[in-house]
Amino acid sequence: MSMKSIFVLLVLFIASWKLFAQEIDIAFRIEEKDLIPEGIAFDPKSRSFFVSSIHKNKIIRIDKDQRVTDFIGSGQEGIGQVLGMKAHHGKLWVCSNTGEGNPKGKSMVHAFDIASGVMSKKWILQSSGEIHLFNDLVIGKNGDVFISDSDYGAIYYVNTSVKNPELLIKDERLNYANGITLTPNDEVIVNTFKGFFKINTITREFKGLPFPNYYVIGIDGLSFYKQSLIGIQNITYPVCINQYNLNSSFDKIENARVLVSNHPLFDIPTTGVVVDDWFYFIANSQMSNLDQDEIKDPSKLKEVLIMKIKLN
Repeated sequence: MSMKSIFVLLVLFIASWKLFAQEIDIAFRIEEKDLIPEGIAFDPKSRSFFVSSIHKNKIIRIDKDQRVTDFIGSGQEGIGQVLGMKAHHGKLWVCSNTGEGNPKGKSMVHAFDIASGVMSKKWILQSSGEIHLFNDLVIGKNGDVFISDSDYGAIYYVNTSVKNPELLIKDERLNYANGITLTPNDEVIVNTFKGFFKINTITREFKGLPFPNYYVIGIDGLSFYKQSLIGIQNITYPVCINQYNLNSSFDKIENARVLVSNHPLFDIPTTGVVVDDWFYFIANSQMSNLDQDEIKDPSKLKEVLIMKIKLN
């Protein structure tokens, strides 16, 4: 079956799911129109949100009073295009890349102290002849950080005992690995162009996470929430945010529902984070207005919207 046929079937499948009228609203606005954001994280201690910028190679902070400041300035500590982030135990863990699509580029993981903004450590992957893209990450109970490498079709990991990112698993089914999360059992769930997969990080057992009769690809901003997965589907039409309900052993998707679809304020939503039974997400990354790190048409840029949708 061709990729075009798959996309058509996917659209038909999504259209058959029940659409629930969820409470959705704008949480806050960012006036920096040319940010081109990709990642969002939340720190429960300071009640701060962090939003990453692909275009400006930086991270901004929105505090509990919605004051917007630079947390990490453009290029600070060698940071590249900033993608996925997670806040965990007082640190902000960050994926960034330089030289996208270039074998000489770097894919990096940075750990920043949230209170001070000081970088505590950086891990760099740079392999001659290989193309990598660290897209998103998730943090295990023991402190291991697992990273989806979209361009190399792999999952990497870092921890305090390794100098450079280490390969956990590479497989052709991990082509364009993107959204990544963890089950309560500390197993990685990742979405790729081949669907959902689950990885036991100890045994490295790798298997599909079936959803009978459906083929779900291109999920960004994947989060685990109360025996379900929340994900943003942004490479097929209609763009939507979906909830995938898992069985009790987290090895099968039993059903799914569309939380919101084709919202008029959407412009390539990217990632989100669960906070107090709400899913906060970047609604308009405006990614299509960026080409080779240049804004194609500045006149079309709008303020960045962070929206929230009620979960239940």
